[in-house]
Amino acid sequence: MMAENDVAPVDVHVRGLSHVYRTPEGPITVIDGLDLDVIGPAHVAVTGPSGAGKSTLLAVLGGLDRAQEGSITVGGIDVTSLSGDDLARYRRDTVGFVFQHYGLLGTCTALENVELALSFTGGPTRLRRARALELLDAVGLSARASHRPASLSGGEAQRVAVARALANRPRLILADEPTGNLDDDSTERILELLHALPRDVGCTLITVTHNRAVADRADRRLQLRNGRLVDESAPSRKGVA
Repeated sequence: MMAENDVAPVDVHVRGLSHVYRTPEGPITVIDGLDLDVIGPAHVAVTGPSGAGKSTLLAVLGGLDRAQEGSITVGGIDVTSLSGDDLARYRRDTVGFVFQHYGLLGTCTALENVELALSFTGGPTRLRRARALELLDAVGLSARASHRPASLSGGEAQRVAVARALANRPRLILADEPTGNLDDDSTERILELLHALPRDVGCTLITVTHNRAVADRADRRLQLRNGRLVDESAPSRKGVA
């Protein structure tokens, strides 16, 4: 993995976060007065059954969904107060997303998928192309730069997704079931890649997963239970205050 070490560590502080889904059968509370403190750089894993609210938690932390109640501060930024261009800037400059289903554009090559993430920041095309190539090389895919997603394996596609997530040097990376569609060998490679990010890049990584092996690679393990987080890991100097 690349050794940039040019990303300032980011702390995450959540207070009283609640989120309720309205359904015909009645309201479903998935997050209920949740508190969280993550001191970066660190890798924190959140586990829990389907429907527990793990993906909702990531979506709210990343600014993809609005917090219904409570406060979120990421690197000194009051995320819950952002809207419009400020919220879009937060997602672009502070957060990198890695999803279970890769989210790559099928009509674009691996290189173009990574470079697209850089296009929103402007700058010369040659520098964006150089950055994208550097990232693909860092995840071991420089030889596959001209290949489209359909000709990549699942593990290769997810490594492209990781490279894309790193494009704008985010301080917070949110990974939602990043190995859910992968075989054992690809899972191990992605785990090594992700777990090295806090050390090599200096970011904070929060992963949600059903997979205990994935969670065990993190510095801290939290379980989302009844809308709140329960610490499952032994005391540590890093990860969660």
